[in-house]
Amino acid sequence: MTVQAWLDSERNYEVGRQLYEQLGDNARLKQVLGHGPSTYNQEALAWELGKLAKAGVTAAVALAVPLPAVLVESATESLPSEPAKDFRADIARGALLIPLGQARRLLYDERTQLHAQLEVLAEHGSQEDVRLLAVRIMALSRELNANWKTDAYVREHGQLPPPPAAAPGLDTLSPVELVKKRNSLRSQVSKLKKRPDRAADLAQAQTDLGVVEALLRDE
Repeated sequence: MTVQAWLDSERNYEVGRQLYEQLGDNARLKQVLGHGPSTYNQEALAWELGKLAKAGVTAAVALAVPLPAVLVESATESLPSEPAKDFRADIARGALLIPLGQARRLLYDERTQLHAQLEVLAEHGSQEDVRLLAVRIMALSRELNANWKTDAYVREHGQLPPPPAAAPGLDTLSPVELVKKRNSLRSQVSKLKKRPDRAADLAQAQTDLGVVEALLRDE
């Protein structure tokens, strides 16, 4: 199995670990991955193999046995011809998946750096420093989980998931409060547009802003 084939499959942990054992260059990570498929190890494995695939590594697992050339040629000759595939849906899906993957890489990079800092702080830092760093790591993990859920939705449906429902209680605000809320939400949306890792928060803010603006128009 190639790295890309593994990424496109159900991502069996042991097969992926063998791939990285053969193709990866981080001895420390190989040792960590050998401890089993924890949540962190699964994410780290997928992230590292994704980088190898991007670099063009296509080697197969050593245990895989290639088919004889005669059988490959025979199987190829017997394949029925298929009509040309319309790739427009795949292109549209890819346009959504690429920024999700880019945001995921930034999140993984930050979390990896913070994990390294946490080991140092655990020995030399204060409890408050350790707590704040752990809180941020947990927040990054939640953002990664949300990112992966969005990724899975896009792969299945070919579009982003619907935005969350607007926050309740907006229709109870006075006109003055609505204007303040609108200005606050506009500022929030502007900032969140620069944070692709917070797509869910952006969708919520945009939904709330739309409700507030509609309420102001009705005044």
